[in-house]
Amino acid sequence: MPMLSDPIFARRADLDWLRVGAFGLLILYHAGMAWSGWNSPLASSEHISWLREGMRFLDRWRMPLIFVVSGAAITLALGTRSADVFAVDRVRRLLLPLAFGMIVLGPPQDYLEQLYHGQFSGSFLDFMWQAFAGAYPGGKMHWHHLWFLAYALTLTFALLPCFLWLRSAPGRAFHAKAGSLIARTGLQWLMPLFLAAALLWLAPAFDNPNGYGFIGPWYGLGYYGVLLLYGAFLFGSPELLAALDRQRFLSLGIGIAAYAAFYIVYVNGAVRLVIPKDEFPVYALLSAVNTMAWIFTIIGFARRYLTQRSVFLAEATEAVYPFYLLHQTVMVVAIYWLLRFNAPALAGFIVAVLATFLGTAAIYFCVVRPLWFVRPFFGLKSVRMAARRQVDRLERGRSAEVQPQRVSDGLRDRQPKPSLIGKA
Repeated sequence: MPMLSDPIFARRADLDWLRVGAFGLLILYHAGMAWSGWNSPLASSEHISWLREGMRFLDRWRMPLIFVVSGAAITLALGTRSADVFAVDRVRRLLLPLAFGMIVLGPPQDYLEQLYHGQFSGSFLDFMWQAFAGAYPGGKMHWHHLWFLAYALTLTFALLPCFLWLRSAPGRAFHAKAGSLIARTGLQWLMPLFLAAALLWLAPAFDNPNGYGFIGPWYGLGYYGVLLLYGAFLFGSPELLAALDRQRFLSLGIGIAAYAAFYIVYVNGAVRLVIPKDEFPVYALLSAVNTMAWIFTIIGFARRYLTQRSVFLAEATEAVYPFYLLHQTVMVVAIYWLLRFNAPALAGFIVAVLATFLGTAAIYFCVVRPLWFVRPFFGLKSVRMAARRQVDRLERGRSAEVQPQRVSDGLRDRQPKPSLIGKA
C-alpha cells in the first residue's frame, strides 16, 4: 500500500512513526466498535460511552492522517522510477494483497457475522461453498476493512500524472515557491476549503458518506484524493514542514476549539450524528477545519520530536502492513467468542485488543514473515530484498547522524538519475 511501501531514497523517521502510529490505532478503534453503540456487524448490547467519545474524536482525523501520510509515501516510493515500473509495483503491493484478503481473510469474518445473527447455521466449509456467490451484502464477497487498499490503488493511478509532474523540474520549482509562500503567509489554513467542498458537494446530507464504495456518492474518492495530494505537498516542502513545527501549538489550539464547537453544536450527547440539511454547509466547514488542524498539529509535533530511528521502528515499519491486513479477521474471531460468552463490556474490550494484537503477531512472526511464498500476499518483498533494505536503512541512519541537514526536512529534491530509472 502506498503508505507502507519502502522507497528507494532516504526515509523520514517522523513519517514512519506516523505510519506505524496511525495504523496502530486500528486495533483500538476497530475493537471498540463492538461496544460503541454504533453500527457494527458484531455489537454488544452493553455500550461504553467514554470509549465511544474517544473513538468519535479519533474518527475526525484518523483516516485523513493515513491518506496524508500515504500521499507523502507515494512520492517517496515513486522516486526516480519510470511510470510503468512504479505502476507494476503498486499492483503487486496493493492489488495482490487486496485480492488475497477478499478471498482468504474476508470469508471468516462473513461466516462469524452470519453465524452470530442466526443467518447461517452450518460449518465454515459449508459456508465456503456459497462464500463467493456475488458481492456483499447480497453475496459474500467484500473488502471489509481493506477498502483502504481499493481506494489507495484507484487514487494512485488516477493522480499519478500529478505525482509525476511534481517530480519534474517545473513541478519542483512550483512546489518550492508555493511551499515557501504558504509557510510565510499561513495559507495552509485554506486547505480545509477543499475538504469542505468535497463534504458539501459529494457527501449526501442525510446519509452516511463513509460507505467506501465506488458506485454512488463519490465523496470518498474526492475527499481522500485531496488528502493524498496534501500529503505529497506538505512533506515535499521543508519550509512548510518547519512552519507546521513552529505553529504546532497554534494548530493544537485551533483543533481543540474546532472540536469543542463541533461537539457542543452537533453531538451534544447523541450516539449517532444527524446533521440537518440547512446546517450542512457550516458542519462541512467546521469538520474540515477540525480535521486539518489536528493533522497540522500531529505533523508539527512529529517533526519536532519523532526524529530518531530505532530497531523497533525498523521492525514495525515492515510489520504494519501485514498487521493491517490480518488484524480484523483475528479481531472478529475474538469478539465473536467474547459476545457469545457475554463478557462484561470493559473486560471484553481489553481482551479483544490483547487477543487481536497477540494473535496477529503470532501469525506474522510464525507464518507471514519467515515464509517466502506467503510474503507477497501481505505486500512484503522477498527475504533477500528485505535484508538488503534493512542494511540500507542502517547505513542511511549512520549518514544522517553525521550530516543531519541532508535528510532532516522534506522529500529528496534531486534531479532524476537516468541510470536509476526503471529499477525497482
